[in-house]
Amino acid sequence: MKFYSALFFTILMCSTFSIVSQEKEDIDVYRNEGFFNITRIGVIPLTNVKSEVRDFGLTVTDLPANKAIAYSFNTINGYFLNPNFSLGIGIGLDGYHNPNANTMPLFADVRYYFSDEAKSVYAFADVGSLIKIENGTRRGSMINLGMGYKFPINKKRFFLVSDISLSHKSISLDGMKISKSTNVIRATGIMISLGVIF
Repeated sequence: MKFYSALFFTILMCSTFSIVSQEKEDIDVYRNEGFFNITRIGVIPLTNVKSEVRDFGLTVTDLPANKAIAYSFNTINGYFLNPNFSLGIGIGLDGYHNPNANTMPLFADVRYYFSDEAKSVYAFADVGSLIKIENGTRRGSMINLGMGYKFPINKKRFFLVSDISLSHKSISLDGMKISKSTNVIRATGIMISLGVIF
């Protein structure tokens, strides 16, 4: 139940920032000034999955990655320090399959846009932790490094962001911090996502 409450809270947060950004629409014509929200969905085909078990030593096992995949939903709220550079805080939900695990990343988002126009290529980094919710999500750490493209799709300045990134998560299976966990999954993949910037 707590897992669904967190999802409801995330969607509510997105809606709030959408309303605020619509009030500023006549000012921020390129979606690169002041406060912003990015809400995106993505898929992460996993390319490398390892199991690390510590008991009397460290045992590392490569797990099959041919059917391993994750689905991602997250929202980022932030501020443009100038039209090219933004900082934000993000939260999301990721569902991993083969191996199965649900995670809730909480992360810092840093973006650099190569142009201050409506259309722009950007580079970004997301670094943070995985929040543990009892009987819901697992704790751990995460990092995403990638590139993307921001572009309008109509005359009303409705903007999309699409990106591709290297995604890595370390997931604790015993509920302990990653540094103390005796059972960790390390999952690396290529995340492809599409989102809306408000």
